[in-house]
Amino acid sequence: MSDSKKQKLMEVSTKPASGFRDFLGLEAKKRSELIAKIEKTYESFGFERVETPSLENIEILLGSGGQDNEKLIFKILKRGEKLREVIEKANSWEAELADLGMRFDLTVPLCRLVAEYRDKIALPWKTFHIAPVWRAERAQRGRYREFFQCDVDIVGAAGIGAELEVIQTVVKAFTNLGVNDIELHLNHRGVIEAVAEKFGFGEKKQEFAILLDKRDKLSAEKFEGALSELSGTKAPTQLLEIIAGKSKASDFEKLAPEAYQQIFEIEEALSRLSLGLKDVKFNPSLVRGMGYYTGMVFEVMHASEGLALGGGGRYDKLVGRFSKQNIPAVGFSLGFERLLLLLEKSKDALSSPSPRRIFIPVFDEKLRVPVLQLATELRDHGMECDVYPDADKLKSQLKFASQRNYRWVLMAGEDEIQSREFKIKDFTSGEEEIVAQGHLPNHFKRLLKLD
Repeated sequence: MSDSKKQKLMEVSTKPASGFRDFLGLEAKKRSELIAKIEKTYESFGFERVETPSLENIEILLGSGGQDNEKLIFKILKRGEKLREVIEKANSWEAELADLGMRFDLTVPLCRLVAEYRDKIALPWKTFHIAPVWRAERAQRGRYREFFQCDVDIVGAAGIGAELEVIQTVVKAFTNLGVNDIELHLNHRGVIEAVAEKFGFGEKKQEFAILLDKRDKLSAEKFEGALSELSGTKAPTQLLEIIAGKSKASDFEKLAPEAYQQIFEIEEALSRLSLGLKDVKFNPSLVRGMGYYTGMVFEVMHASEGLALGGGGRYDKLVGRFSKQNIPAVGFSLGFERLLLLLEKSKDALSSPSPRRIFIPVFDEKLRVPVLQLATELRDHGMECDVYPDADKLKSQLKFASQRNYRWVLMAGEDEIQSREFKIKDFTSGEEEIVAQGHLPNHFKRLLKLD
């Protein structure tokens, strides 16, 4: 084999795996700043942070109600001797090969956590979890194999106050991020089941719900055909009108009285809360995880983009899968990646991160320790301060500062260190001024508006 062929075989692609991404510099900073704003909003409503492992025992993830997601679990092979025993075993099958899986959402881990620490958790419990999840699905724009979810949940509250609190928190998070023009779509599992019963899908409720969930991905002709095939007869006009959203919540007052009452109460309360929503819509075709949700379901849509930015609902039986008792719960998962895509389209909503604060070049290596001492003094006063880490020309160091969007450069040459008076250059305005060392912390506090 020629050397060129050997070299080609030895080459390894440095691109991330399909459906995964790297984030550098400003892009990573934008993401972290966005997450920080969401966290701050959640905390302002009294929600407490939780963290759970990326991996769960496989039996926790399987059979938890998220059937479609369960098919997409990244499963982790058993290791060492345990894996060898399974491989050597005759007629071994897939389920025996894996004992761990990567979480596909944050709801199942939360329910497992509640069951494990029930004696340490005071109910009702308001909690949030912002973390990556993984799904082994085909990667495409806006859909990745690794992505962040920003969940907010209330566990242990059965009344609609929990739904209202979760909805209010999420809407406020969008508002704080500069996202307006959003609609809230509401439905209830009771409505879906009542419609299924009324039109002859009683024994096929799950299939009916799955078909409803796929409605937006099918043409009207294909959807009607699939509906007729499922029922065994032509889909009635009344059913198609309900699915098309031509009915009001009040139309279900007799058909699904409990569901109607909850929808009515939530709509009425939201109208009085004045959250700044563009609209609150009853959507009888809205379906979310029939294996999870037991009551209200809701989804936030961006009206002008027609983009779902997240959703949630009530799941009163999921905690019970891991404990001896059912505990009521309601939550919402904000779709971070879709939110970021939306913000990137806006000129104002996702501006460039604010300039970095203070940069100090090193004029001579013998001055490095005094420069580091100066930087330490500023950091001790709560300021962001960077020192060039290598020996290089001043021109190269200033170029480094400019490329990384530093606002102020503090000149600390030998004369300045001896005189304890330093020139500060503002890269934004080009202005320069001389400040005594003893006044530097207060001077920068005024510039940074930290006082």
